[in-house]
Amino acid sequence: MIIGIVTLGLTFSDANAELNTNNAFILEGSGFAVTEESIKTSEIDFAISTGTQQGSTIRMLIEDGFVTLNDNEFLLFDLEASGLREGRYIRISGIAEDSFGEEASIRLFGRLVENSAQGSIYGFTGRLTHDDIKYKVIYTTSLTGLTNISTTTKTETQEEGGLVVHIQRGSSNQGIASDYIEAGEIRQENIKATGSSGLRANYFSPDRVSIEPGTSVTFFNGDDVAHRIVSGTGLGSNSRIQGQLIICETPAEKLPEGFSHKSTGCAFTFDGRINSGTIEPGESWTGSFDDAGFYRIIDPDYPWMSIVVYSFPESSSEVIRRVGVNQAGN
Repeated sequence: MIIGIVTLGLTFSDANAELNTNNAFILEGSGFAVTEESIKTSEIDFAISTGTQQGSTIRMLIEDGFVTLNDNEFLLFDLEASGLREGRYIRISGIAEDSFGEEASIRLFGRLVENSAQGSIYGFTGRLTHDDIKYKVIYTTSLTGLTNISTTTKTETQEEGGLVVHIQRGSSNQGIASDYIEAGEIRQENIKATGSSGLRANYFSPDRVSIEPGTSVTFFNGDDVAHRIVSGTGLGSNSRIQGQLIICETPAEKLPEGFSHKSTGCAFTFDGRINSGTIEPGESWTGSFDDAGFYRIIDPDYPWMSIVVYSFPESSSEVIRRVGVNQAGN
C-alpha cells in the first residue's frame, strides 16, 4: 500500500447544489404510491445532467436510474425532464421497464423546498401507472451536485491510480456498534482513514461513489470479519432490512409467452458485473466498473451493507453537449 497518494474520481460536491446549467446531479428519495385500496413504498434514484438554459427553462437529460414499487424495480429507458423557473420546479415524464419487460409510466412534478450548501430538497407528486393500476406518488428527494474530476482526501489505504472504498469496522453488525463508546471509536477510525467526520453509521465509506465508465475501484476490508462484494438488482437504497431475505445468484429467466409477470421471491438478484469473492480482514479487492449506469452493491451475507456506484461521463463531456443537440429541435 502507498501512503499519501492522491486519487482521482468524481465526488459529491460540497458547493451549493442548486440546479444549474452544464452540470451533473443525483436525484434520490423515497415516498409512497397510493391507490384507494393500497399503499406501497416507492423510491427514485436518477443520474441527471443539465445542458443550456432557454428563457427560464433548463434542459435536462436523465442519464440512468430506477424507480421502485415495493420490491419491483424499474429501470429507466425513456424519460424526459426539464427544470422550470430556473430550477424552482422540475418536470419528469416517461417510461421505465422491469427485468421482465413490464413497463411503468411515470409523470412527476417537483417543487423546490430548500437549498443548502450540500444539496437541494424537492417534493415531488405525480402518477405512476403499472399493470393498468394508477398510483398517486409522493416523494421527498435530495438533489446532490457532482463535481468534475478532482482530488479526494489522502488516506493510508489508497493505491496509485485508483479510488478506495472502505468497509467499516463493525459493518457485520447492522447497528455498527454495540454501545456509544464503540461508536465513538469507530467514528475516530473513519476520520483517520477517510477524512470523513459524518455522524451517521455507514457500512462503506464513502457510501456513494460517482465515476467514469472504465474506472477501477478498490474495496478495503477494515472490518474484523470477511466480506464479499456483489452487484445486482433489488434492495433499494432506502429499503428496510427485516426478517430473512432471499438472495438469488441467477438472473431472472425470460417469461414464458403469454405471461407479463412472474414473482421470483428474490429480494436481491446478482447481475454478474461485480463479484469480489471473499475479502479477508485487512485485505482489499479491485474491480473495474466498465458499464455506464447504476451499480447497486451489497454484501450478500450482510445485506444491510449497500453502496450505489454511479458510472457515467463527467459533466464537461459530450453528455452535456448532447442535451443541447437532442433538445434544441424539440
